[in-house]
Amino acid sequence: MSPDEDVTPLRVGIVGCGNIARSHARAYAENPRVRLVAYHDVVPGRAEAFADAHGGSAVSSVAEVVASGVDLVSIATPPGSHADIACALLSAGVNVLIEKPATISLAELDRVAEAERAGGVQAYVVLQHRHGSGAVRARRLMDAGSLGTPRVAVCETLWYRTDGYFTDVDWRGLWAGEGGGPTLGHAIHQIDLLLHLMGEWESVDARAVRLARPVQFEDASLAVVTFASGAVASIVTSLVSPREVSRIRVDTEGGTLEVNHLYGYRDADWSWTPVPDPEVAARFGLDPGTQARPGAAARPAAGDPWAASAADVDEVPSNHAAQINRLVGDLLAGRRHATTLESARSTMELVSAIYASGLGGGTVRRGDLTPGHPFHARLDGGLDAAAVDARLVP
Repeated sequence: MSPDEDVTPLRVGIVGCGNIARSHARAYAENPRVRLVAYHDVVPGRAEAFADAHGGSAVSSVAEVVASGVDLVSIATPPGSHADIACALLSAGVNVLIEKPATISLAELDRVAEAERAGGVQAYVVLQHRHGSGAVRARRLMDAGSLGTPRVAVCETLWYRTDGYFTDVDWRGLWAGEGGGPTLGHAIHQIDLLLHLMGEWESVDARAVRLARPVQFEDASLAVVTFASGAVASIVTSLVSPREVSRIRVDTEGGTLEVNHLYGYRDADWSWTPVPDPEVAARFGLDPGTQARPGAAARPAAGDPWAASAADVDEVPSNHAAQINRLVGDLLAGRRHATTLESARSTMELVSAIYASGLGGGTVRRGDLTPGHPFHARLDGGLDAAAVDARLVP
């Protein structure tokens, strides 16, 4: 009997059977330690198609998903519905994995956290870029100080979406359906990875604009972030950029760490360029001025911590399966999965602060957005449409 056969499979349900749910379903279906048992969608035919493809049953309500005896439920509905569904499942004693963004406001995130505490179960968030092998290696080297202290970073989510992307789906383009624009719904993965590498943020100054798309919120934003370490970063987000790229660059004392990709990275998308100053490089045991990429050589070069780290971590692309496989393993082993709702709060707080600065004006510091603050409750700060337009339209 194999180790996988000796383990009672994790019983999983999916609520919301649209496009992003396919990534969840594929990852679960390919994991031998998972049994997909129930699906629910407001359009019954979608749930039935998932059941036909992966086994299990289409059911007519979230309560019926719970009644099927699930251990974990993926929530892959439109963002505006995440909090209510998560609270219902957590209150019923079921663990949840919530597609990003977990909620559309800090107030909703705090409400889900309260349901999590009361239910005695766990809420996790899909932030899969933390789980690819490139990020695992980068975080270990950052934590160990092997690359030197971060000083300057750039975080870019420069994508392109047509007008039809918003007008063809009834919940897109609206504060009520999406909670916010690309800063929340698209850039959150890159922003989360930036914080994963850089540590605690301290303050943000931002500008949000609506340049072209038929939406109620921004279609581009720019922010300058300071970190507790003293480092600074720029965050640029756009849905009007024809040559699409997702990029994070971190300049440290010892060199430049960079990842360039679009919707998910592999190890080959990361690079490390040591500092060209021989005296500085010597302090970190580096070979100055040479660039190494994972997989470029059969054996790591001496004095190159990035290349050497490849030997310690098997390559894992940063897709849904990277996180879901780790989550399944953690739950079956009785371990707490690292990407908790609590661990995602700093990212949601920074996103909220970008809106608060971009729409409300001025510098926003971490900890400013407490209950009662208008941007704690809503990313539009409770402003009416005319006031939002006045701030967004150049």
